[in-house]
Amino acid sequence: MYVNEIKESSDKIKIQGWVHDLRDLANIKFILLRDSTGVIQCAIKEDSKAFHNFGQVSFESVIEIEGEVTEAKVKSPEVSVKSCEIQVSNLRILNKAEPLPIPVLDKRINTGLSKRLDNRSLDIRKEKVKAIFQIQNVLMHAFREYFYKKEFIEIQPPGIIGTSTEGGTELFEAKYFEKNAYLAQSPQLYKQLCAISWERVVSTSPVWRAEKHNTTRHLNEARQMDIEVAFVDQFKVMKYLEDVMKYMIKQVMKDCKKQIDLLNLKLKIPKAKYLSYKETVQLLKSKGVPIEYGDDLEPEVEKKLCELYKDSLVFVHSWPNSLKPFYIWPLDKDTSAGFDMLYGGLELSSGGQRVHVPTVLIENLRSKGLDPENFSWYIDGFRYGAPVHAGWSIGLERLTMVVCELENIREACIFPRDRDRLTP
Repeated sequence: MYVNEIKESSDKIKIQGWVHDLRDLANIKFILLRDSTGVIQCAIKEDSKAFHNFGQVSFESVIEIEGEVTEAKVKSPEVSVKSCEIQVSNLRILNKAEPLPIPVLDKRINTGLSKRLDNRSLDIRKEKVKAIFQIQNVLMHAFREYFYKKEFIEIQPPGIIGTSTEGGTELFEAKYFEKNAYLAQSPQLYKQLCAISWERVVSTSPVWRAEKHNTTRHLNEARQMDIEVAFVDQFKVMKYLEDVMKYMIKQVMKDCKKQIDLLNLKLKIPKAKYLSYKETVQLLKSKGVPIEYGDDLEPEVEKKLCELYKDSLVFVHSWPNSLKPFYIWPLDKDTSAGFDMLYGGLELSSGGQRVHVPTVLIENLRSKGLDPENFSWYIDGFRYGAPVHAGWSIGLERLTMVVCELENIREACIFPRDRDRLTP
């Protein structure tokens, strides 16, 4: 039986779980028992044979309790089943926990993030930490659900690649028999090749970037949610992004009311604002931001732009070619069909219309200092009837970080990987 199935009419029951809290009131003892569905109060009276076993129980021990369900006399604010409690007749310790390196009850000690991550399997037992990943679960499910309803095909792109997908040197090398290989920076090239055959594809996959940063907004392994669509330009694919973002947040507001309250979040369905890169630079300069045409948007600039359009998805489109990857379509000599989406002070997504003409792709590669020979398999895919297509990706951890109002992206990753952390 689970905690959320217990009612006053349940009579005698047997239940298993973790020791969430212990309270010793001399002639009566209380155990707060937690399982995946909630917390219930268990009372052990002096005449119970379980009374003398209470002293052997420790925080987070796994136990089994037998008893009778009665109306709760004392209602703890931590329990999720408030109308009743268990009068314990038998207590069995299934696996006694050793002294905890970090507390699971948030009210006891404010532990630093590094130590929490060192003991992550314990840390994720905390109700507030669990709430973050319950929200992330709904975000991911809503993302898939939205595009399943749109009849997209989910693809599983490779994680080991032989060629850089983004250019540059931020790749993790992998030993692959006698060949040089890398961990994928992005599913970009593969989702394009699927979209020009199947028209609408979606993927959720891990990506790796060997950038030697150490910030609160970067991970070296992250999860991406991607789409790629044929016969659309950057504006049509931005509309997909606007709509799915609103849908995901709407689903969190609908399905995660308890978690929203626990984390004290102020969620609302965002509006959308569309600006060209040129308009963005002009606006920021008018607000005293030191930026020039051709500059990238630095973190403080992204934050400022989001402050100007509070509670909005800010789409900055038509970027300079020099600031976008080789696979973004050039609208003219200077301007690309690429965009970024900002929300909550962070860049959450990049995308745009892709290059579908082999001669343009070869020219773009050379302009970025890349050898087209290394991309021959990719270029050849566009020689056999490739339509105009566009797409984007959302960083799952960044999205979770913004929705849950977290200060560090590592809190939005169960087992984060950064420059210094490879375990647990």
